[in-house]
Amino acid sequence: MCTMSHDFRPPHPRTNPFASRHTRPGAIPFRFGLSGSDPSEHTAKIIADLRRYRLGLIVGNHGSGKSTLLHDIADALHSEFPGGKWIQLTADPDRSRIAGVSSVLANDRAAFETQALVSSDGVLVVDGAEQLSPWGRFQIRRHARRSGQVCLVTAHRDLRGFHVLHRTEVTAKLIEDLLQELLRDHPDAREKLMRSSEGQLADSFADVTDVRELWSRLYDVVGLPTEMSESGCSDNRTDALSDARTVRPKTCPDP
Repeated sequence: MCTMSHDFRPPHPRTNPFASRHTRPGAIPFRFGLSGSDPSEHTAKIIADLRRYRLGLIVGNHGSGKSTLLHDIADALHSEFPGGKWIQLTADPDRSRIAGVSSVLANDRAAFETQALVSSDGVLVVDGAEQLSPWGRFQIRRHARRSGQVCLVTAHRDLRGFHVLHRTEVTAKLIEDLLQELLRDHPDAREKLMRSSEGQLADSFADVTDVRELWSRLYDVVGLPTEMSESGCSDNRTDALSDARTVRPKTCPDP
């Protein structure tokens, strides 16, 4: 087994705070949107409801925090439902109709192969279940019931046969809180954003539904260089986007 040591140093103030290393799932804790609420209580309820209903769904718009929430509850999932697997499904929005059908069939196969590795009473996590066919989702539900497995999926809409455990949503207050955290150690980026928006940045948050897209746009506005990873490679949003277009089976709870 390979181990890595990391130098936990504060980010350089002249780097871009909207690079993927700062904004990707797992880098920023999920906010449940209730002031003063205890995240552990929300996590406990999600786990308890999943144990009860067996087929659970986290639903919300693109970029509203579904994957972030999954990463935050991964340890609890692993503890409660050991022997689980995790698969992330994405699709190219510009694909042709034929390519779309081929992609869905490939996603179905990948999900079936991953589910076959899940132990009895383990959890199958499918991030992006709308990328499966209705038949594929039916097969996953049926196999989960027959094998005693638990299944937790995310989607942009309600899905037949899955109980909604949590709905993610984006509010102006949530964006402001996240922005303050990202800019806390980046005074140069804060100054550039304020200059570009003439001090009215918060006024544009009311209509935002996709936080991931917002970070992408602010990345360009700030225009500062990204930090270099320990391997010497820059960690920017382009790297993250190209990586996100692949089907990635994962062993739960690794993010």
